[in-house]
Amino acid sequence: MSTVSRDELIGAVRAKRVTLVDVLSPESFSANHIPGALNLPVADIARRAPDLLPDKRARIVVYCGGPT
Repeated sequence: MSTVSRDELIGAVRAKRVTLVDVLSPESFSANHIPGALNLPVADIARRAPDLLPDKRARIVVYCGGPT
């Protein structure tokens, strides 16, 4: 696990080098999320991650809140 700067994240998302995952509830995600993010609530990770994130080698950035 590593930290990514805002500028690095923007560049990686635009270049489609990472998958952005918001782990908050669907309600919170609907109210405010970073464009392009997938919603995968923490409680659903074990059940839904294999379908939403099938490439085990892909770079994934996880966050737990919308843009501030």
